[in-house]
Amino acid sequence: MSTPRPRRVLVLAAATTGLVVALTGCSGGGNGGGGGSTEWTPGALDEFTAKIYGYSLEEDERSQEEMQAESDRQNAKVEELVATCMQEQGFDYTPQENSGGSVILGDDLDVEWGTLEFAQKYGYGISTDPWNSAGQPVETEEYVDANQEYRDSMSESEQAAYDEALYGPPVEYVEGEDTTEYDWTTAGCYGSAQHEVYNSGDGGADYADLEDEINRFYETVEADSRVTALNNAWASCMADEGFDGLTNVNEGNNALYDEYNALQGWDDPEYTAQAESWDWDANPDGPPAPEVDEAKLKAFTDKEIAQAVADFTCQKNVDYIAKRQEVDHELQQEFVDQHRTELQAWADAAEAKRK
Repeated sequence: MSTPRPRRVLVLAAATTGLVVALTGCSGGGNGGGGGSTEWTPGALDEFTAKIYGYSLEEDERSQEEMQAESDRQNAKVEELVATCMQEQGFDYTPQENSGGSVILGDDLDVEWGTLEFAQKYGYGISTDPWNSAGQPVETEEYVDANQEYRDSMSESEQAAYDEALYGPPVEYVEGEDTTEYDWTTAGCYGSAQHEVYNSGDGGADYADLEDEINRFYETVEADSRVTALNNAWASCMADEGFDGLTNVNEGNNALYDEYNALQGWDDPEYTAQAESWDWDANPDGPPAPEVDEAKLKAFTDKEIAQAVADFTCQKNVDYIAKRQEVDHELQQEFVDQHRTELQAWADAAEAKRK
């Protein structure tokens, strides 16, 4: 999916849920600069998946107040489910009233998303934080844990059992293994509650095969010879601009994200060792954040902007958005024609579940 101007929506959730959701429209080529002038429109499968997973394809028509109300409603439902689950586990739990977070719309940027001007000023928005720079401060209520006094009254072993019921067992870090993948089935009452509320389109065993087919469908689009040719043309243009080794618009800035994360120092061995030996019970805020080399950060931002500008230009030169959307819509229609009855049944079941 591609559109020159997504609407940025941030849902900032409180510490209890550990949930931060960033919703954006699909930008030009996914991660690219959005070169081209074609307005994104949903395909036939997009319309079904929106019904299945319960999101709107016309977010621009919803006000901030409406979206905030929806966020608050979902959070209240999560808290209600958590309370029921904790009671079943033998604990009292008071639903939190201020953990729904704030919805922030990013339409009022000083330059329009997806334009050359945006790329020239903010690059991809990795290190430049255009939304905060646009004068939209994040306002959040001071978090008060309604269950803190109850938890503090417990013994150490009771607290451990309470925490495990609420969040799931602690994840043991094993050097060399990736333990960051989230699994809601092992995330306690919060995991199950959030899954029920935010993943109402999960069809379970009834629609698992169809869900697998949808996932494979998106891989099919990527593998289509016409999309491959578009990516090759874009990659050739990017190489001419001095950015070699890129093969796919959707993955064009992945390396930049990796580089930026490394610059932050969170994976630095010295900081990692300090974090592992830290007394988190005595000092729950953790060790001081790593110091960032400002000169290296400035050099990274210059590189980010240069690549984003080239990306925008190359997408425009090959007419990436319009041509990819044409292929995408054609293949989506073929898929829907083959699976319409199953898709409609799943959409009906998901919508009924949300009521």
